[in-house]
Amino acid sequence: MKTPELHATPIALLAFVIFLQTQFPTFCQTNQSFDGRPWNVSSGNLSVSYIQGSPIGAYPKTNYLEPAPSVESQKRLKSLGLVANEDYVAWGSVEQVPGRWDWKQHDAVEKNLHEAGLNYVVYDWVHFPPVWLRDQQKEKRTLMRCLEHGKEANYLSIFDPRTVEWYDHFYKNLKEHFGDKIDDVYACILGPYGEGNYPLMVPDWVNMGHCHEGYWCGDDYAVRAFQTAMKKKYASLRKLNRAWGSNYKTFDEVCPPKEIANEKFKPSPEAFVIAGEKRRWLDFITWYHQAIIDFAEQSIKTALKYFPAEKVRAKPGGNAGGVNPIAWGTYCPGYAKMAGKYGVVLQPADCQGAVFGDKWVGTAYQFYGVKECTEPAGGLDEKHFVRRMFSDASCGAAQLFTYEFEQHATNIQQYIHLFTGKPGETEVAVYCPTTWYRLGGSLQTSIAAGYPLRDLCEFDVLDEILITDGALTTKRYKALVMLQADVVDQPILEKVDAFIRKGGKVIVVGDAALKNVEGQVWHGVSKVKHVLAVAKDKVWLKQLAAELAGCKGVDGQLDGLWTCRRGKQILKFNSTDKVVNTEIEDQAVQVAPWTIWASRK
Repeated sequence: MKTPELHATPIALLAFVIFLQTQFPTFCQTNQSFDGRPWNVSSGNLSVSYIQGSPIGAYPKTNYLEPAPSVESQKRLKSLGLVANEDYVAWGSVEQVPGRWDWKQHDAVEKNLHEAGLNYVVYDWVHFPPVWLRDQQKEKRTLMRCLEHGKEANYLSIFDPRTVEWYDHFYKNLKEHFGDKIDDVYACILGPYGEGNYPLMVPDWVNMGHCHEGYWCGDDYAVRAFQTAMKKKYASLRKLNRAWGSNYKTFDEVCPPKEIANEKFKPSPEAFVIAGEKRRWLDFITWYHQAIIDFAEQSIKTALKYFPAEKVRAKPGGNAGGVNPIAWGTYCPGYAKMAGKYGVVLQPADCQGAVFGDKWVGTAYQFYGVKECTEPAGGLDEKHFVRRMFSDASCGAAQLFTYEFEQHATNIQQYIHLFTGKPGETEVAVYCPTTWYRLGGSLQTSIAAGYPLRDLCEFDVLDEILITDGALTTKRYKALVMLQADVVDQPILEKVDAFIRKGGKVIVVGDAALKNVEGQVWHGVSKVKHVLAVAKDKVWLKQLAAELAGCKGVDGQLDGLWTCRRGKQILKFNSTDKVVNTEIEDQAVQVAPWTIWASRK
């Protein structure tokens, strides 16, 4: 490479120096291996075709094995910075006959990964039982049953206590066979991929039976669990009937909302006319979300019987670029609250630089003390992958997983050092309208507003569970921005009121009703500040900038540069298609499109 001449203008010289600073990691890695261990850079999807060809698979074959990846191919990935590769181990594939375990497929994968110097990670699928249990020993298991049709999917029921015993059966045999050869292991949950969501139809991996998006709590164990939860909450039928506007005679009559039996039913705030209907639905969906979190906790605790906490991980599902549909059950902040006390790593999916969704997850992980390994949506191009890396760094991610490691290896090498586990500093919180979401309301306004708002400032997203647990304090935040606040549960409004009384500022964007579930207007409505509704002309942002002036984390410049400050370190991401010239601490800086500029620490 020809050396650039340095007898240029001061501005040109400064631009070249900045170029060297941002490209230095790449230059250093041209002729040597990159070490991704500090960030546990990982990938996966090994042995998937083996599962597909097994008796539980979508395309069963006789005695099929998937060729293990070659040692040479894995060494090459390691030289690029890969640390670990995930092997998909399905119970229904390795114990095809009761008590007869066949590990040939996974022994070969483990051997080659370790020979190449990579960590061997087991991503286990326990939720789809072997055919012998599913079809021949039905009395020993319960399958997930939908409320819409009363039919079973081929997933084990999370409500039957025996399911955890079957998970234990698998973890025990996994440990006995591999011992310490397993470097990390996932605690299986549910969903089509063993993640923290309810059954969804993904037909190309395993035979799922009757499966669809919906509500999967129709088996006897599930109904009894719901009744028990409502009895615990209300203590008496009189209180429950008063809250719901119902007339039950015994708790045995209590059941999930009958509307769900209609497969065309979609919850929405308008679908629940009176307060009692809203409260009944909220009680149901809150329980439904918590039920799968409780099961995930049981799975984690069971895995911890055989593996140390530093090796155990879980995938709680993702946010689909915002917040997942409520039927999926992927309530990410709830998983964070559950997992914090166990010291395991959580790996949420769909991280793609969708800032509202990323902050909804990341703020909860920071608040509850959970180490985050981000997993992106597939199919990200280069510029959106870089945006993803900036957003992850800003949220406090510590580790990185990607299915497309080779495609993005160069950007990983250049930017992964920004993953420190520490989020950007801010005194601005954005309210996540959890009650509205649980009623079936769209969060698109909040999700879409997150992008232009990120240009203005670094912000956290406070789900209602965080507010309930004490996250909204004036010691932490100076301002709370409410992008959507038409229906807010009364206990949350009381927390917001306490925040105002202690000097916090609340800014409502638009003309939100600010009513509680019972339809009563919040008494504190006169104490909030108002700015115009979200619109493309960004007048609302300029008004909001004036209200947020002086808060830590507020950039104040609507220039397309997203800013993250962590102590003395400053990060800038250019979210535009043009070069942006700016000044950072009295220095002229030029940030290329869709790149991250980072100051030295």
